[in-house]
Amino acid sequence: MVITSRILQDRLGIDPFIADYFANQRPVPPDNLFWKDKRIYLSMGFGFLTIPFAFDLMYKCGISRELLLHDEHVKRMEQGFDLLKKYELKRITLEEFVTGCQHLLKDQIHQPRLAQDLFSLFTGKKPSFFKFETTYQALARSDFFLFTLVDLSVTDDWVQQFLPNWYALARPILLLDDFRDIEEDRTNGEENTIIELGDEKQAVLKAYELGKSDLDQLSRINQLLAEFIQGLLNDSMQYGPIQKMLAD
Repeated sequence: MVITSRILQDRLGIDPFIADYFANQRPVPPDNLFWKDKRIYLSMGFGFLTIPFAFDLMYKCGISRELLLHDEHVKRMEQGFDLLKKYELKRITLEEFVTGCQHLLKDQIHQPRLAQDLFSLFTGKKPSFFKFETTYQALARSDFFLFTLVDLSVTDDWVQQFLPNWYALARPILLLDDFRDIEEDRTNGEENTIIELGDEKQAVLKAYELGKSDLDQLSRINQLLAEFIQGLLNDSMQYGPIQKMLAD
């Protein structure tokens, strides 16, 4: 399925300028592992779709399109995704990923407290300024994306108010992976919220309610997107492995 600007706008509630920028205008970045072998910028899958979703959320929470879609800002985001993909594929260590982000953002940090907290999180230290997802490790994976904010001149108050909205988008998306990959994650010892919650019937039900609660909040900002993700979350409850857990 081709992700068009019209689909982003009409079915997922994305701002038309942001939808057009990522679906039609932005070229595939060269020599970037995240976009390896891709001929178009947006492909099916939340790894790619989260980009316009997140930029739209930031815009609707008060950041201008001019700042968000500035070429240098988007390039830094893309380079960060390249580093993250290398880390996910174990081509670099976590330490090398953090060092790479520090080099990437050198002299470009305009939200120093968020940057400090993120670097603390990824080096096993306690953050000093903001509240992040710490209850479930599997749902903390979205914090990597927050590096895309530190080169923007946003206030501490804005970050504090934005983070709950960010998690209302990011956590349900991560939960979709956890539902789909439950058997594989169990076999491979990968992070998974359902496993963290106890890996049984009540864990499935609680994970679903966590996602539903977040989507209730997201619907205040983007109802169409919240309804779309809620539909996928409902479908996830019908997966064979999930149905088996619910029957036990």
